[in-house]
Order: sequence, then C-alpha cells, then structure tokens
Amino acid sequence: MAVKTRSRTTNTIINFASSIGGQLISVAVNFVVRTVFIKTLGKDYLGIDGLFANILQMLSLAEFGVGSAIIFKLYEPIAQGNHQRITQLMNFYKTMYRIIGCIVLAIGLLLIPFLPLLINGYDDLANLGINVILVFTLYLMQTVSSYWFFAYKNAIISANQKEYIITFVGYLFTVCSAIVRIVTLLFIGRFEVYVTIAIVAVIGQNFVCARIAQKMYPYISDPVEEKVGKEELKSTLKDCGALFLYKLNTVVLKATDNIVISACIGLGAVASYSNYYILYTTINTFIYKIFNAVAHSLGNLHTTKDTKREYSVFESVMLICAVLGGTMGVCIAAVSDELIQAWIGDEWMIASPFAILMGVELFSMPYKSALSKYRSTMGLFQQAKFRPVAGMIINLMLSIILVQFWGICGVLLGTIVADWSTLLWFDPIIVHKHGFNNEFPVKKYFIKFILNFATVVIVGAFDIIICSNFWGGHGWLSVIVHGCICGITVPAALLAVNARRQEGKYIFRLITKVFRRKSGVK
Repeated sequence: MAVKTRSRTTNTIINFASSIGGQLISVAVNFVVRTVFIKTLGKDYLGIDGLFANILQMLSLAEFGVGSAIIFKLYEPIAQGNHQRITQLMNFYKTMYRIIGCIVLAIGLLLIPFLPLLINGYDDLANLGINVILVFTLYLMQTVSSYWFFAYKNAIISANQKEYIITFVGYLFTVCSAIVRIVTLLFIGRFEVYVTIAIVAVIGQNFVCARIAQKMYPYISDPVEEKVGKEELKSTLKDCGALFLYKLNTVVLKATDNIVISACIGLGAVASYSNYYILYTTINTFIYKIFNAVAHSLGNLHTTKDTKREYSVFESVMLICAVLGGTMGVCIAAVSDELIQAWIGDEWMIASPFAILMGVELFSMPYKSALSKYRSTMGLFQQAKFRPVAGMIINLMLSIILVQFWGICGVLLGTIVADWSTLLWFDPIIVHKHGFNNEFPVKKYFIKFILNFATVVIVGAFDIIICSNFWGGHGWLSVIVHGCICGITVPAALLAVNARRQEGKYIFRLITKVFRRKSGVK
C-alpha cells in the first residue's frame, strides 16, 4: 500500500488539529463518566481510583524511555527509506516491550503486600465491601496491556509524522468505552466491571493501531537476518538509562502526590484532590498531544541540519508554550473553584490558594513538554541525566515536610519548587549548548521567558480580581463567562507583547493561513 508523503507543516497542522478536536471530545465524555462515577460509587472509590492510577504511573517507569530512544533512531532510516533498518528497530522494540510488560507485572504483584501502608484507613475499606487487592490487580492488568498486544507498532506511525491516526483511534475507543462505563455504573454499579472495560479498551486500541500500521507499512513484518548489534544495544540502553531518570523525575513530581496525600491525610483528601487533578491531567494530555503531534516534525527538521531554521521554529514553539501555559494556568487559578462548585458542590472544593498554586504549575507544563520533545528529537539523552535526580529529591523532601503543615497545598508547592529550581532553567541551557551548539545565546531565551511570565502574572491577577467580583454565583454561566475572559485576555496580552518579534509575526502568519484555508480564501 503506497503511502503519500506530506510536508512537515501539513503533517504538523493535521496532527495538531486532530489532537485539539479529539481532546475536546475526550474531555466531554470523561467529564460525564466522572460525574456518574461520583454519584454512583462515592468518595472512597474515587480516592482508590486516584491512588492506584498514581501507583501504576510509577510502574510505567519500567519503560525506561525505550519508546523515545527507538523513535529517535527511526527518524533517519525513515528519511532515507531504509526499510530493512526500520524493520530491525521495530523487532527490537517489540522484544523490549514484551520484557517491559513482564517487569511491570512482576513489580506490581510484589507491591500488593504493601498496600495497607499506602492507604490511610485500609481496614475500613474491607468493611465497605471493597476488595482492594482485586481492584489493584485489575489496574495492574490495564497498565500491562499498554505494553503487550502489539503496542510497539504505534512507533512506526508516530515516527512518520502521522500521530493523528493514533489520536483518532484513541479517541474513538475513549468515547465507546465511556458510553459502556456509564451504562455499567448506572445499571450494575460494580467498580471491578468499570476497570475491566478500560482493559478491553486498551487492548482493542492497540490491536486496531497495529492493523493500520501493518497496512501502511507492510515491510515491518519482513524477516531481518541481522539483529541490533551489541554496541548499538549498549548505546541504546545507555540512552534509555538517561531517559529513565527524566521519566522518573516526571512521575515523582506528580504521581507521588496522591500517594503522599493518601498515606498522610487519607482517601477522602485524595478524592477531593483528584477532582482538581482531572483538570490538570486533561490539560496535560491536551498539551502532550499537541507537542507529540509537533515532535516528529521537529525530529524530521533536525535531520536537515538547518540550525537557523530550526532555532526560528524553536522560538515560535516557546511563544506557543507561553500562550498555552499562561492561558490555562490563569483559567485554572481564576475559575477552577467555581467549576468544582458548579459541578459537584462546595464540599469538594479545596481552600485557597490551592487553585492559584495549580495555575502556577500549569504555566510551566507546556515548557516542560516542549523541552522534553526537543531533547528527544535532538538525541540529548545523556547531557542532563542527573538534573532529574535533584528534582526528585527536592520534590519528595518538600512534599513530605510541607504536607504536615499546609496539607494538600504543601504537596503542590513541593512540586512547583522542584520544577522551577531544576528543569525550567537547566534544560534550556542543555538544548542551546548541545542541540544548537551555542550558536544562539540562551540569555535571550531567559529574558523572553521572564517577560512572558511577568505578563501572565499581571494579566492573571487582573482576571482573578474581575472573576471574583463580576458575574459570580450563576453556576455554569459564571464558569463560561469567566473562562472566556481569561481565554481572551491572556493570549491577547502575550501576542501583543511579542508582536514585533519574529516568533510573534510567525504565529500571526500561521493563524492567518489557517483561517484562509478554512474560509477557502487563497
């Protein structure tokens, strides 16, 4: 089957558009699912859901960064049309993912005896009829399924800049499984069945994507005599080790929050936190998919060795990060309490300044995601591998200490300090030094970052005051009006501040180009 090639820009726009459209659908259906979940199963099950999701996110560390390392290696043979080399890497990827699935399963089973230590009030759950071990095992199988059942074949689609295909299939299964889960909650009301549906959805999504990959790139099943050599295997595992530290840092920064809260405060606090956290994860997934859509085009651009062009794109991406992070951060800070109140009631709200702290954390999220993609597409796996260790130590120490004095807000503050004291200043230096070979001053990057952050703080403070004193107490109508205020003022201010810079002009041209295509104007 012949596969047509498109330009980097076209692939990026298609991937970007599919990510946004699909994510909006996903947000809507998951919002409905969670509402039904809260109404039918209650706070204890919601706390378990949040806790186990975080524990199994920790287990995903067993992936060791293999996916990122293999996709990076696929860029060059794809550009060269070297099918034999591509098939060789895909076979290696398949073997590694099978091994990883077994490791995750083994570690997960070993964790079962320690569950009472991670859940404050573990014995009370049995009195409520909750089989914690069975539920945890089901969550474990869901995670293992993401590595087995042809999951590795997604890599060839992603590396060819066709992430929108995986996105479409993913959202299709999200909608279908959401409908089934809602029916299950309403008519059966069994948590075990609810989790089992998620397992089936993961397996089904992997199978469909694998079939698509096989039809688009049939040569990936061709026999290959030579396997990945020992030297390359050693080099790849070395890169994976560095990526593992980055992933470990990312997981520790967020996945340990519910664990610390559960152990120190209880499942009730986890349940309240998880309602805000679903806003965080929704935005995080949205941003991840955007930059995942862009990443493979960035990797393809990096192979051209056109550093000037690549840095121009980098500056534009960083401005997009400011717009995304600033807009979403201010929206969360100004509107999230109101949203929780309108959605499920006052009793689920967390006292101020939790929403503001979450907004500060969300501002940095696009930067973290974009810098991570640049490190991966540039092959910078070794240059900053010990920075994540510092971030993990700072986060864990501060979270455990501050939760004793400031509760949930203390846990979130620990995460923010860890991010801002490590990743946000060190990773840009690494990208400029090793990715762009010091051809462009990193000082310029930091000046722009500070200017954009200051703009967001000023506009954000203004928006919070407006939202607190204007058109409040009208439920969802207030949420929509205040969300629109934040969604307009922050991007407008950032684009105005950067209007004379080349990245500002580039974004204006891109917006104009998209609108012209939509309207049919040439």
